[in-house]
Amino acid sequence: MRRLLSLMLSAGLLLALGGCAPKAPTVAQGQAAFGALQQAVAATGKAIEPGLVLVKVQKDKEPVGTALGGMIIMGGGGSPNYTGVVLTREGYILVPAAMRTDPDDRITAWIGANEYVARVVKTDDTLGMAVLKIHPDEPLTPVSLANSADLAVGQWSVTIVPSDEDSDYQKFRSLMFCRGEQAGRYRRFLLGTAPRDGEGAPVLNLSGQIVGFLNSGAVWALNDLREDLQSFIADATGGHSVAEEKNRGWLGAMLAPINKEYAQAHKLPASALWVLQVSAGGPAALAGVHAGDLVTGANGQPLRLTGLRAQDYFIKTLRPRVNNPFELTVLRAGQPLTLKGKITRRPELAGLRAEDLGVAVQDINDTEVYARNLASTAGVLVTEVVKGSPAAMSGTFRKSLLAESDLIVELNGQPTPSVMAFNKVLDAVRRQHPDTVLVKYWRGPETSYAALNMKIGEKENGGAR
Repeated sequence: MRRLLSLMLSAGLLLALGGCAPKAPTVAQGQAAFGALQQAVAATGKAIEPGLVLVKVQKDKEPVGTALGGMIIMGGGGSPNYTGVVLTREGYILVPAAMRTDPDDRITAWIGANEYVARVVKTDDTLGMAVLKIHPDEPLTPVSLANSADLAVGQWSVTIVPSDEDSDYQKFRSLMFCRGEQAGRYRRFLLGTAPRDGEGAPVLNLSGQIVGFLNSGAVWALNDLREDLQSFIADATGGHSVAEEKNRGWLGAMLAPINKEYAQAHKLPASALWVLQVSAGGPAALAGVHAGDLVTGANGQPLRLTGLRAQDYFIKTLRPRVNNPFELTVLRAGQPLTLKGKITRRPELAGLRAEDLGVAVQDINDTEVYARNLASTAGVLVTEVVKGSPAAMSGTFRKSLLAESDLIVELNGQPTPSVMAFNKVLDAVRRQHPDTVLVKYWRGPETSYAALNMKIGEKENGGAR
């Protein structure tokens, strides 16, 4: 560890001094360089933290599985843990390990302080991947795998590993450097000082781009895995009824358990849930629920237990089925209130496929903005990019101009605040038959432009149009 810190400090000092050291660095320069590195590590991956999952398997037999990339691994018995990422808001989870479980095994997925029972939907031995399914009470925050990058020799990277109640649900970061690359069907970037408990955790460069997934002290290159991984995920998530997800009852509010120590210090009930966000026009909003309210009871019953167990008790007591009436007891500014409403079906968002651009888009609402941490409240969300289309092609090897979870806000300078507006603007653009279409979009907290070559895909260029 001391050797690593020494290397980090030396690198930081060389940068601070412009790449050379004509004289001995000062203590202040060393502290500034080291502080800048600490800030970069702390900031890296903040956007994906809500989508990290700690997967735990409770079993008696020795676990045997296939690690990422098809390598055989043997477990040491007990209860293996994996790090996964949320794929969809409805509860599909990717685990970079080909999980082999028995029917009697109990699989749980921890997302923050929320624990869910999970089941294995599909496993791919070649990829060394598994897709799990949970049933969340509110939309989850997916981790986008579109903005990826390779890792150069000597480049720093960060991995983030989630934890459970024993570590207060913290996200643990480790700083690592790339010491080389191993060739193969899927390249492996070899790392120094990788955490032992981080199997499957996403690895990012200091710019926040995902490099791949951690396995046995190395990172499987996401750029190499992409096509096979996308096909596997589509197969795993597309074979189940979408109607089942849409028909589940919807409260229209995002809740989280109150911290026990905070409750005790402020003389609040320990069995309670904070209202983090309320969807405009949803059942909770119509009943008068506000963000910041503290829910202490449901359907005439006070909440019991604490933390995750209080949340489970709330769901069972609420019985969120379409058209069921509900009653919530909340504390607002210290005053108890009783609020009544009716559970409804989750509203469907308008969508559109723009075949000539090569994207599918959908509307967003306040829940989408909150759950996905979007930077804008107006725009259309990219849900699919068609391979070989104008939206996918660029002059950069293995890079796509647009990616899933991008938020398109303009076409050729015209605002696209909704799918309806997007379709209207796109029709006007089509009538002009331009060679390129300029797209303004948000990707995370940054705004960018992409010029889509509309000649791609036309018949005279080998396409179908």
